[in-house]
Amino acid sequence: MMIKKIVVVGAGTMGHGIAEVAALSGFKVGLIDISWDFLNRAKDRITESVTRLYEKGQIKEKVEDILGRIEFNTSYDIAKDADFAIEAVPENLELKKNIFKSLDEITPSHTILATNTSSIPISDIAEATRRKDKVIGMHFFNPPVIMKLVEVIPSKYTSDEATNLTIELAKRMNKIPVKLKYEIPGFVSNRIFIRLLQEACREVENGEGSIEEVDSAARNKLKLPMGLFELADYVGLDVVVDIWNVLVTRGTLDVKCSLYKNKVFEKSLGVKSGKGFYNYPAPGKYMKAQLPSESKVDPAKLISLAVNEASWMIENEIVSAKDIDTVMIYGFNFPKGLLEMADELGLDNVYKYLKDIYAKGYDAYRPTKLLEKMIKEGKLGKKSGEGFYKY
Repeated sequence: MMIKKIVVVGAGTMGHGIAEVAALSGFKVGLIDISWDFLNRAKDRITESVTRLYEKGQIKEKVEDILGRIEFNTSYDIAKDADFAIEAVPENLELKKNIFKSLDEITPSHTILATNTSSIPISDIAEATRRKDKVIGMHFFNPPVIMKLVEVIPSKYTSDEATNLTIELAKRMNKIPVKLKYEIPGFVSNRIFIRLLQEACREVENGEGSIEEVDSAARNKLKLPMGLFELADYVGLDVVVDIWNVLVTRGTLDVKCSLYKNKVFEKSLGVKSGKGFYNYPAPGKYMKAQLPSESKVDPAKLISLAVNEASWMIENEIVSAKDIDTVMIYGFNFPKGLLEMADELGLDNVYKYLKDIYAKGYDAYRPTKLLEKMIKEGKLGKKSGEGFYKY
């Protein structure tokens, strides 16, 4: 099947960004939303973004030619000749099911229906259609025009053909796809992200370091673009708590910690509200946090829970070590992969922290069988010549 036309449902931040990416990649695009207010705002933002890319010399094609490929409408009629549809509306299962039902009724039988959800099981959404084998997760990162990563998540119903076409489409959109073998709550990105935030939280609540010390270790020792609490502020603390709750209600072992929930209760949501763990110049205006240059926080401890989560995914053959590192580099702007960092810091050090914290009653820190095996075999990372990678 040759994909020529893509329809995007939802003209918000992610939706209009995905529509722009599709148009920049030469596809005919339809953008659907419930009101012309949303659509006109999306059109203005796309125009502004494409113009900026043209002025910077990042694209050669004329702005009007790219915009000429996008059709805006409040009606699903523009999806009648779509080959691929991407839903990008808020994280509400009923809302998504209704959209998929409408797309199922109006699009041709060959059309693949993708969801940009970051937390809802793809199988649940697929069940609203008569083409469960053609429903898939295609998780873009914000902002879609800049971020290279796309997670491709087949449900238990998705055919290999639909999966392969989605991977191919991501590549044609100049994205780097990472395919999961099957869907798990939070996929790769959000599982690792929340595990990093949980350990940061645990350390602060147990008095092992202050918020600023944890963030200093993340920025100055791990060389991350932001501290972990700073990143949580940037994403939105309400969003963090929502993702956390989804993971726990769908069976992921919890780490008791109330720092994030307390901030949400106080309506301190991070950058969007002007205040979270740090204060910002104004709501929606981000400014880098001032952090101490020194910190007693050990980076091996800070990434320990996330590394354990990553090894669980490898153990269960959901993704490879390379896939996980690709997600962190291209989805979170890490300077290198999480598992590459673990290999450099020493897997024996990571393992020691996991065992120690697990012994204090934190079940999520129980080292995986894979990590136990690696330690027993002396695969300690760079210093031994092999860890998650060979050196």
